[in-house]
Amino acid sequence: MPKYLLSCFCLLFILPLCHAQNPIDQDAVLKNLRSQLPEGWTMEAKDKRIVFSRKDSVWIRHVNKMNQQVKKTNVDERISSFKKEGKKTKAMISFRLEPRWTPQATRKAEEQNKKAFNQISKLPEKYKIEALYDSILSEKGGEHYTPKTDNDKEQIKKFEEERAKILASVIKVPFLQSEKYSLFPDITSGVEDAYTDVYPEQATSELYKVQNMVNDICRVQKQP
Repeated sequence: MPKYLLSCFCLLFILPLCHAQNPIDQDAVLKNLRSQLPEGWTMEAKDKRIVFSRKDSVWIRHVNKMNQQVKKTNVDERISSFKKEGKKTKAMISFRLEPRWTPQATRKAEEQNKKAFNQISKLPEKYKIEALYDSILSEKGGEHYTPKTDNDKEQIKKFEEERAKILASVIKVPFLQSEKYSLFPDITSGVEDAYTDVYPEQATSELYKVQNMVNDICRVQKQP
């Protein structure tokens, strides 16, 4: 058989096989997601992940909007500023895939997590630091204790070390699932936040639209 015919034959055999192994094509829910993508977005399977990305690039630059007044500029000035101060990249969001968790596996993980958080709730009493709880710092996130003495510092250190050890045992339970997979939020990039400015602005709203679509279609429905 001529070499070029052999090559064509191999391609005809391999390409359908690769297509069949694509997780998206094997999963009705993922196929549904792909069919509802906003215009200008793609969805593909990569390295045990589902990646949604904007076809057109975006420009990002780092700013601190908390301490900086945003100056009003026209479109040309804004584009020029981004190209001068920022970098060109892609707006994307990805989800790590695992074989779909069974209800039994989820319940087991949730029970283990409940025990872990119950242990953590008893640690302040164990290390006698309840009175050192700092409500102001804790409002910013987490559970904070402010020491008054060197002994307090030592006790808080022990508390934090044991808390970190217990938290390391907590299992991340999926709240998203498709027909065959459990989805775990993974990487988001090219999106506007308190420290990042993005152009064009609609890229951020498009990304959130994709994120909300995944949440709406794939959110795990708890059994009554």
